[in-house]
Amino acid sequence: MSLLTACAGQHQRQEQLLPSKETIEKAVKKGEILTGEMVPVDTALFRYAYRMRVKDSRAVIMDLHNADYYYHVFTYPDFHYVASFGKRGEGPGESNYAANVRFTAPDTVWTLDDGKNRMYQYSGITTNKVPKLEKDIRLDERLLRSLDFDLKDASTIAIPDYSGENRFGWVSLPSGELLRKSEQIPVADPKLLEKNAPAVAQGWNSFVAFSPDKRILAAVTQFGDRLDIYDMHSEKQIEKLGADGEPEFKVTPEGYGIPAGRICYYDVQVTDRYIYAVYDGRLFKDIMKQPDNYQQGGRIVRVFDHKGNLVKSHVLDRPIAGIYADEKAGLLFGLDVNADEQIVKFRLR
Repeated sequence: MSLLTACAGQHQRQEQLLPSKETIEKAVKKGEILTGEMVPVDTALFRYAYRMRVKDSRAVIMDLHNADYYYHVFTYPDFHYVASFGKRGEGPGESNYAANVRFTAPDTVWTLDDGKNRMYQYSGITTNKVPKLEKDIRLDERLLRSLDFDLKDASTIAIPDYSGENRFGWVSLPSGELLRKSEQIPVADPKLLEKNAPAVAQGWNSFVAFSPDKRILAAVTQFGDRLDIYDMHSEKQIEKLGADGEPEFKVTPEGYGIPAGRICYYDVQVTDRYIYAVYDGRLFKDIMKQPDNYQQGGRIVRVFDHKGNLVKSHVLDRPIAGIYADEKAGLLFGLDVNADEQIVKFRLR
């Protein structure tokens, strides 16, 4: 796991990205907005469909606020409902704060429950079965929060480090043990990190995703215009700081980091060719002025190559929270948490 120990001298030059407001205005003037098509499902399920994972002919959608189950299995790409799993609750094998879900095989997923600091493995993700809980592991207590994860391989996962000591924690799947930590949070003011490491980690809360071949790990910040790409083989880090700047936050007297700038990235996916990331860019102070009219999600999908170069910005006709890019079919699926029918299909140009 020493492949991530990139030193400052190996960082590539930062390049600014187009600001979200400018991107939307230009797209509107040119008529270059992708129009979404709602995908109806044959049962009423969603309250806050947040993440979509697809493997072959199956899709699993995670619903953050569902009253009964966190995860729902569908056929793909027609989205016929199959089964639900990941019961919400405090009992054995139940979850009380789902954070993410990842496929490890065509019929197997791992899920993360931050509320209980546990991970669960389910099998039977097929078109005619109810998924079965196979493994239930307790995560290392040194992991303060576990709000996202992705699999490096069959036995190791990467979790953003909420302590502020490092950027990532590397955890053993068989045992839940914290194996090591790596990288530093690339905050512009190192003294701030020294004095308020947990607060900085909260302000730099990140979503992560590996490429299918596991050669690169991408991280985007929820409260800042920041993309970092870690090359697992060359030990290099590529930094991309957008025009909206790095995460802004206030440190409370209790030592917590409270976002003070913008809501920025919502999700990230790495394919064989590109990095797809959902971007918002609205200021919290503007959101607070019109709370009743606020729609959650981002209207911009930025597409980068694996070197972090911005290839294209897609502007959508509605905000989405989670994404799944199907490059072979030329489709982009988004999750619109503001609508009744929350699966939306866009045709990529």
